[in-house]
Amino acid sequence: MNRATFIIPLCGFLLIAVIAGWALLGMLDGQRSDNQLPSALLNKPAPATLLPDMDGNKTDLAQFKGQPILVNYFASWCAPCRAEAPALGLLSKRIGIVGIAYKDRYEDTMTFLSEYGNPFSAILVDKDGMTAISWGVYGVPETFILDKNGMILLRHAGPVTRMVLEQDIEPILESLGL
Repeated sequence: MNRATFIIPLCGFLLIAVIAGWALLGMLDGQRSDNQLPSALLNKPAPATLLPDMDGNKTDLAQFKGQPILVNYFASWCAPCRAEAPALGLLSKRIGIVGIAYKDRYEDTMTFLSEYGNPFSAILVDKDGMTAISWGVYGVPETFILDKNGMILLRHAGPVTRMVLEQDIEPILESLGL
């Protein structure tokens, strides 16, 4: 009787740990598909976004209309955000990237940028996460591509990996002439 009361919960815990580990590895490897989390905003105008920048000045995302941009929700505490930093660095050579620091402290964001690089042409701060909700963000990182009119062409949940670059982002950038 004592063994069963120990072994059954242990087996349950191990099963949950294996499933959670498998899901985490899939996310970090970029195998999680953005099709798992469809966006109601695809091919629609980006939500109105007025947020403070890192200096505290209010910035309207609409000021970037007239040029395609990539919007990336990130946070210093997000491990997949660290993994996607090199890919964002490459993308920044082709398209302007607006970073939105999600529920992060100023000091932590600055440390993150100094450690992993700053591919962003602008960084906005969504301190309470309310703007992320209007974008339909489930978690960080999430990446959106907007055309020159502010229409959302792509939403990718999870880190931008080489596979995501090649299969999802490159075709859109080419269609935009970038």
